[in-house]
Amino acid sequence: MKKFILIFLLSIFSYGTEGFMCSHYFNDVVRKVKNIQNHQNNLSKFALNKLLEDLKFEVKQCISECEGNKFDYCNDIAKKFFDH
Repeated sequence: MKKFILIFLLSIFSYGTEGFMCSHYFNDVVRKVKNIQNHQNNLSKFALNKLLEDLKFEVKQCISECEGNKFDYCNDIAKKFFDH
């Protein structure tokens, strides 16, 4: 029985899973990207800098917490905004 439980636990941890905070950071990334895109011509330099500063942190967290399509989206945002 102990062997079965050990194998079961190892199988759970051997697969990549989303981190607990993935959805939180992913949603923040989506929201900030929409704000930047919707208001890009009307943002003050201060607002744009603050959004980009926060976005950079949240993209980092999203990349480290998320899997699959959410990871791909955050990676694409990193390329678009920060790979210059």
